[in-house]
Amino acid sequence: MRILALLFALLHSAPAFAETVVVQQVGFFFTPREVVVNPGDTVRFVWTSGSHTATEGVDGVVNGNEAFHSSLTSGVQSYSVVFSDAFLAANPRVGDRYEYFCAPHFTIQMKGAIQVARPAPGVAACFGTLAACPCGNGGGEPVGCRSSILVGGRLRASGGASLGSDSLQLWINGLPEGNNVTFIQGSTLLGAGAGVAFGDGLRCAGGNVVRLGVKTVSFGVARLPEPGEQSVSLRGFVPPGSTRHYQAWYLDGAGACGGFSSNLTNAYTVSWLP
Repeated sequence: MRILALLFALLHSAPAFAETVVVQQVGFFFTPREVVVNPGDTVRFVWTSGSHTATEGVDGVVNGNEAFHSSLTSGVQSYSVVFSDAFLAANPRVGDRYEYFCAPHFTIQMKGAIQVARPAPGVAACFGTLAACPCGNGGGEPVGCRSSILVGGRLRASGGASLGSDSLQLWINGLPEGNNVTFIQGSTLLGAGAGVAFGDGLRCAGGNVVRLGVKTVSFGVARLPEPGEQSVSLRGFVPPGSTRHYQAWYLDGAGACGGFSSNLTNAYTVSWLP
C-alpha cells in the first residue's frame, strides 16, 4: 500500500514543465471553447479579426472584479493569463473553473471556459516527437503527432480518479472540427512508453484495450464523459489500485503524411485509487 501511495503521489504531482495553451478568436467564437490546464500553465488568447475581449466571468458585464480582462483587437493581438498558484489563490472559483466571454458579443454566446486540474489526476505521456512520428510530423509540444490541421491532438484530464468517487473527465483539443473521436483505455504503454507508428500517429495505449466511447469535436473540444454519463472507471471496468493509460483515435480525411489516414492524441496515465 505504501508503494501504491507513493506512485499515486508521483503521478498526481505538478508536471515538470509548464504548457502554453492557445485559444483562438475565430469569427464570433473561441476555439477551443473549453480547455484543461494544470497550475503553472499559460492560456494565450489570440486575435484573428474584429473587435473582441477575453473577460473572465459569467454575467457579460465588465465591472472590475474579473480575474482577467483584455481587448482582442488588431492593436492587441494576443493576451496571456498564467494560472500560477498565486493567481489561483487570489482569484478562487468554484471547482477551479474559470468561465469567460467576449463583452461585445456576450448575447450571441461568445463564451468559453478554462478548467484547472488541481491536483492533476494523472500525467500526460507518449508524445508525438519528430523522431517518432511516421513522417516527421511531430506535434512540437506534449501532444500527439500533427494532423492535417498542422497541430497535434492534446489529451488531458480533470477531476478525481477514485473508484469510490469517480469524477475523471478526459478532454481533447487540437483535432479537426466535426470529427468523431474514439476514446480508448489500455493496461500498458506500447513501445516502452514511446508508442508505435499507426497511421499518421503513434499508438500508445495497449495491452487489455477497452473502447470507452465516441464523441464529436465541437468548437475545438471533445470530452468524456459528459455530465450525467457513465463514469470512465465503469466504462473501462477498472480494477482497484490499477494504472490505466488513455488515448484518443480519430480519422483525418486530408492526412498529414499524404492521403486519407488516421491519427491519435498523446496518452494520459492515471493511477486509480480504490
